[in-house]
Amino acid sequence: MERYVLIGLRGSGKSAIGRRMAEKLQIPLYDTDALIEKRAGQSIPEIFSDLGEEVFRQMEREAIASLPDGPAVIATGGGAVMDPHNAQTLRRKAHIILLTADEEILHSRIQGSSRPALTHLSDLDEIRHLAGVRMPEFRGLADLCIDTGSLRVDEAAARIIHLNGMRRRNPELFAETLAAINQDTPDNLINCPLIFGITGNPVSHSRSPHLYNALFTEYAIPGRYLYLPAKTAEDAIRIMRGLGAKGLSVTIPFKEMMISCIDEPDEDALAIGAVNTVLSCDGRLYGHNTDWIGIREPIRDLRGGDALVVGAGGAAAAAVYALQSLEMDVTISNRTEKRGEVLAERFGCRSALLSSSINADLIVNATPVGMKERDNSPVPSELLKPDTTIFDLVYTPPMTSLLREAEAAGCRIIQGTEMFIHQARAQFTILTGIDPGIDRIREVLS
Repeated sequence: MERYVLIGLRGSGKSAIGRRMAEKLQIPLYDTDALIEKRAGQSIPEIFSDLGEEVFRQMEREAIASLPDGPAVIATGGGAVMDPHNAQTLRRKAHIILLTADEEILHSRIQGSSRPALTHLSDLDEIRHLAGVRMPEFRGLADLCIDTGSLRVDEAAARIIHLNGMRRRNPELFAETLAAINQDTPDNLINCPLIFGITGNPVSHSRSPHLYNALFTEYAIPGRYLYLPAKTAEDAIRIMRGLGAKGLSVTIPFKEMMISCIDEPDEDALAIGAVNTVLSCDGRLYGHNTDWIGIREPIRDLRGGDALVVGAGGAAAAAVYALQSLEMDVTISNRTEKRGEVLAERFGCRSALLSSSINADLIVNATPVGMKERDNSPVPSELLKPDTTIFDLVYTPPMTSLLREAEAAGCRIIQGTEMFIHQARAQFTILTGIDPGIDRIREVLS
């Protein structure tokens, strides 16, 4: 597949490196900014000045939509792939290459540029601001990350071509890693540009492989999503590196331990103290938590009010974080009382033993109790009142003992599949840069 899309911040070298790659490969170069200027008969600064950024972005969308199929090198404007339509169009049947460099290097490269500022900040502060906004999206889309800070244009172009737009993998380590986890996969998996997986212990219950592999086909993402069982969080990272995997979904019991195994957890993961999403880019591991989004979205209508969270692990921390974002008054109850108290102290809320004296508009089961058919409900029946909403984060099986009892008691119930659907949307976007939307995820899982 000789179709390369170069993305990155202004000054990362997209146009110059793209031009050299096209020359070496003897394939067309399409510079989206140049295409816009040709169509408009104006320079980019003139378009911004006369027509505004919104019109420029529409021109950019039209230029990208008009790109012909086939071999090509495509150099994009810095903000092009922040538009979901552009991201999906460019993603199809192409290698996405993220060019990076230190902020100071980018700053030195753009000195004297006539390109319009996008904020009222200084050049360096604008770079830092845009990096914070755009880099997560860039990393999600990228098949390969290349630091151009110390590379000449020729060197960067040669490296991308040599790697064929893919991560380098050690064949022996790759085979050893697959054998160690008893993964039965095709021999050509090593040539798959993007590998992802679900890690934890156990993982066989997860519906993520079905969801991801279906969406990969739909969006022409050259990837495979695997079951990657591991013994510890550290073991999961070793497997990830051994396979040259781009991303991991993390399930129990590794979410809390995973935060110490990565390079850069985001602010949500740090606040929650747990990671359920790991993304690799240019040798660094980035950690995220989307569980709290999966919990928040189905209960947005319950802003305010009293909530009870049962459990004190990573899922419980995500639940408390989500509920407090909705201004709810939270009480934590855990079988091991001390652990519940520690979590409550961290979030500045209450802890209490489960009893009929607790009043709650919402009860969230954040324990794994319910995953096994023989499991009883983790919530006393006295708390299941008709005006209470019961949200069970267990999604396999869809109807747990808790939900069956709550439904019989006249409670509003929310299945764990709702949490899974919303967190999966956020996680898929982090790992691939593509937002499939809630309805599409729901359709695939149904």
